[in-house]
Amino acid sequence: MNTTMIPHSTSRCILAVLFVFAVAGVTRAQMDAGFIGKRYAGVALFTEDLRKQDISNGNGVELNGNVPLNSFLDANVRASYEKFNDYSISDKRFGGSLIGYADLDTWKPFMELSVANTAQASTVSGIKYKNSENYWSIGAGVEAAITKSTAIFGLVTHNNYFDSKRDAYWTYKFGLNTWFTAKIGGVFSVSFFESESVTYSFGMTYRF
Repeated sequence: MNTTMIPHSTSRCILAVLFVFAVAGVTRAQMDAGFIGKRYAGVALFTEDLRKQDISNGNGVELNGNVPLNSFLDANVRASYEKFNDYSISDKRFGGSLIGYADLDTWKPFMELSVANTAQASTVSGIKYKNSENYWSIGAGVEAAITKSTAIFGLVTHNNYFDSKRDAYWTYKFGLNTWFTAKIGGVFSVSFFESESVTYSFGMTYRF
């Protein structure tokens, strides 16, 4: 039987390649980026810039929570309060969503179905106005890990009022979320309400 000796340089290259694949495998196994599929509660501060209205920015706070129902479906609830100083305009919202997703390692494409209520109030020339409406929305997006603890995401949503007299509209949301520790995370996002407004949001999340 003939035996062929492998040069030391070649063997070192082979060992290096095997080491890289081993490290990649460990890194992949430790990948825990993204908020989808996680149990958490969070709070966010946001500001909304109305592009076509000559009034001050709206500022608000949002509370949200997420609970995995199984390996491909989350339940999410959120409540927010927003105030515009001009005309004392306020907007209170409460809603829930079901988020179905596929876990493709570092990619999580998802679809989101939501139902919510918006209650608005304003005061103009001393006269108070109030309005409350229900709406539903359906969206599609993706969350993609860029490190073992950080992910970027995008979501396109079509929103419809139950009152058929109101026009439907589109929203677009993009952002980044990260886990600073095993329990504490942060998220930054930018949302577009067609060409009407832009909302900037920063939040903190607690995983439990």
